[in-house]
This record gives sequence, C-alpha cells and structure tokens, in this order.
Amino acid sequence: MIKSAIFDLGRVLLTFEPEDYLHELYGKGEKSQILYQSVFGSKIWLDLDRGTVNYEDAVRIMASECKSYAKDIEYLLYNWVEIMTPIEDNVELLKELKMKGYNLFLLSNFHKEAYDKVFRKYSFFEFFDGIFISSHYGLLKPEREIYVKMLQKFSLNPAECIFIDDTPVNISAARELGIEGIVFKDPASLKQELKKFKIL
Repeated sequence: MIKSAIFDLGRVLLTFEPEDYLHELYGKGEKSQILYQSVFGSKIWLDLDRGTVNYEDAVRIMASECKSYAKDIEYLLYNWVEIMTPIEDNVELLKELKMKGYNLFLLSNFHKEAYDKVFRKYSFFEFFDGIFISSHYGLLKPEREIYVKMLQKFSLNPAECIFIDDTPVNISAARELGIEGIVFKDPASLKQELKKFKIL
C-alpha cells in the first residue's frame, strides 16, 4: 500500500524551460543555441547539481570556455532561477495528498544556491515531510545511491512509495529499488495515474 509520495521539483512543481527563456532574451538564433550548450547543457551544470562547484567558479569556468559571451553567462547563472514558478495544479495536489494523510517527500537534482532561493520564495515546501536535494549530498539522479540514501534517511519502505518525476530514466532507477513511479507529463494525466494507484 502506498503511504508516501516523492516528488521531483523542476518541471513537476516548478516550471523550467531554459530554451524559452533564452529565446525571450536573445531570440531564436545562434546566440541562444551557444548559450544553451554553454550553460544549461554543460557538464558544469551537472556539477552544480552535484554540489561540487559553486556559482562563482561555474561562471569562471563557463566564461573561460565561451569568452565572447562571458557577461551573458554570468547574467544567466545568477538570474535563471526566476523562470521557475509554481505549477499550481500540482501544488494543489500536494495539499490534497497531505489532507488524505500521505507523507510527502522531495527528491531533486538542484543547485544549492538556486534551491535556497526557491525555498525562501515559495511556501509549498512546508507540505514536505522530508527534502533530499542532490547538491546537499554530492549525488545525482538516476544514480542508485541517491535513492538508497533518501530511503535510509527518512526510514522509507520502497514498496510503500511512489515517485513522480518528468524524466523516464529517473523513474526506471527508482523502480529498480521497488519504488512505484509515474513519468510526469501534465497535471491532468498525473491525476489519472494516481487514480489508477487508488491514491486519489
């Protein structure tokens, strides 16, 4: 029986569409493509998620690899988090699940600095019984260890958990440990999936 729902953060509870953000700032030309690869598509972005580099060092490294856009890279790293706004239907879902007595947890690949900003900005974090952020532990989804560590930290039985994430490989990794999973596409289909599990 499912007792706990584990949610991802970006693209599940908060919007995250960096390509749209770049197009708004710079149009749909070559500059946007270069900046996407230099920032959001870079290895350093993953290092930020893992917590092995901070924003100051990330700016320096990214800018050194793309010197002609150094100022743009600095702007993006310190301001991109503003594109993350609550997906309201899913925030309401958190409230509904909480009222039904489910335990709620957060498991997300997220930068330390960015997480601090959104945590201070949005009140829905109060619904969670436990929060596990990749950069706080030096681990990343879909690595097996991040799921194991989270289950241990919060004394969770995987057979009693369901995980909601927008990335199929992250769900597959959770299932290997016995956690049920739903690949998030949109709020309406998520509710339908939860009904199948008799959670709603």
